[in-house]
Amino acid sequence: MMSKQSLKHKLPKQGGVVLLTGMIFLVILTIIVVAVMRNATIEERMASNTRNRQLALQAAEAVLRDAESTLFAAAPFSPFDPTAFTTACTNGLCSKPSSGVYRWSSGDVDWSNTGVTRTLSTTAANLVGLNAQPRYFVELMGYEGGQAQMICPKILYRISVRGEGMNSSLVFIQSVYRHRPAKFLDGSCG
Repeated sequence: MMSKQSLKHKLPKQGGVVLLTGMIFLVILTIIVVAVMRNATIEERMASNTRNRQLALQAAEAVLRDAESTLFAAAPFSPFDPTAFTTACTNGLCSKPSSGVYRWSSGDVDWSNTGVTRTLSTTAANLVGLNAQPRYFVELMGYEGGQAQMICPKILYRISVRGEGMNSSLVFIQSVYRHRPAKFLDGSCG
């Protein structure tokens, strides 16, 4: 039989190389996992931002189409009342802007003020999943064509729209709309 002392001498001494190699492998694996997780988080945020921007764009498009289809069939557009368009943008109807100044970009419009902006024509049409309902205002841009006492001129309007999705994603769009009223409020032209 072998004694305890002779067994000690027969077993090779371990230097801890496997432990050191395993630790290095775990550190490298941890760095890779952290990088992949970070990349996945960034991609998820990008997808969320894209979705929120699309919601804002679709909301802005919806209110623009609603305005174009409903707004111009009633007063002050038909019959046309030019006095309804003021510099204060009362009820979302703005007079022609001064030279080179655009209300939508100059910060003159308080988009949360319901007295100077408009929204969807009916509350039943309100959109869900947004921070706020889309809003717009209409600017009177000018006249074109027409013949005195014969046919009313076409009137150009600029509709500026602001859509807000989730997490404060904002989209601004504009449309120029050409409308020929049947007559003016005073009964002229036509």
